[in-house]
Amino acid sequence: MARPKDETKIDAIFEATLKLVQKSGFNGLKMADVAKAAGMATGTLYIYFKNKDVLINELFLSLKQSKASRMMAGYNPADSFADTFRKLWFNYLDLSLAEPERMLFIEQFAHTSFLTKKTKQQGDQMLEPLIAFLEQGMEKKIIRKMPMDILLSQLMGPIYETIKVQQSKKLVLTPAQKQGMFEMAWRSVTL
Repeated sequence: MARPKDETKIDAIFEATLKLVQKSGFNGLKMADVAKAAGMATGTLYIYFKNKDVLINELFLSLKQSKASRMMAGYNPADSFADTFRKLWFNYLDLSLAEPERMLFIEQFAHTSFLTKKTKQQGDQMLEPLIAFLEQGMEKKIIRKMPMDILLSQLMGPIYETIKVQQSKKLVLTPAQKQGMFEMAWRSVTL
């Protein structure tokens, strides 16, 4: 019987991978560098992840699951659409500003050739509650009827760009600026 994998080692591997990808990019990532940064032998790393592609796909899924569950935190179907939209949007903004490296990894990895079809499908499934919520808004004629990819790009794209500005140390958002961003997002999708 195989020994269970140590979650603290997986966390260390994921943290090391995030830092190295930020420094060297996906193509520059080497398993030996990940092992060294995670404080383990390269052979130990291969016990956990067969190769670089498996590692970064698993990291993507872990980050995406965390993002999806934290974004949907406090979701209550009994709340009004507008109140729920506001809550989910601010959850996403606050998460993005608090963990920019994780959010940028997700956004960047989703547009690489490393993303497998299976990983994409699993990641898309994690967004099903959000998609169902937005589809209800379209059905109720609260928000514009648009292809979901375009709608999500409209809502998330400005947040990704804000993360990039924040990371360059040129911006610290005030509560009034966050509110202004929300109002722009709301007006951009509502009828």
